[in-house]
Amino acid sequence: MSTLSVSNITDGTTTVGTSYVVNGAAKAWCCWNGTGTAEIRDSLNVSGFVDNNQGDYTFSYTSDFGSDDYQIGGQFAYSSVITTYAYNVQPRENSAVTEGSARLITVYVGSSTSGLADYPYAAFNAHGDLA
Repeated sequence: MSTLSVSNITDGTTTVGTSYVVNGAAKAWCCWNGTGTAEIRDSLNVSGFVDNNQGDYTFSYTSDFGSDDYQIGGQFAYSSVITTYAYNVQPRENSAVTEGSARLITVYVGSSTSGLADYPYAAFNAHGDLA
């Protein structure tokens, strides 16, 4: 394997330090449709996913993270305007995040109700060191 060592990358207009690219950019992200037959809309470093149940998905990475200590979070949108709920994409539990995959749930919380549901637009991003 060869190593290329540079301090900056440019596209001819904008220059960015490689430390930002290596340390700061999302190492994985995914946008998916969870309604009907769930499917990935677009992604980076996601090899596929399993629809476990309503509002419950397991995403596998193409390249593993270096440990299970990485940041992951996301958001989703309902099919119509609703402003009385809080929405979140989050790990199902601590053990649901591993180097090679993450089990995520789409959670809604209102003043008198909460739960998991499938949504037409959901997305997550993950930041950390790859293996």
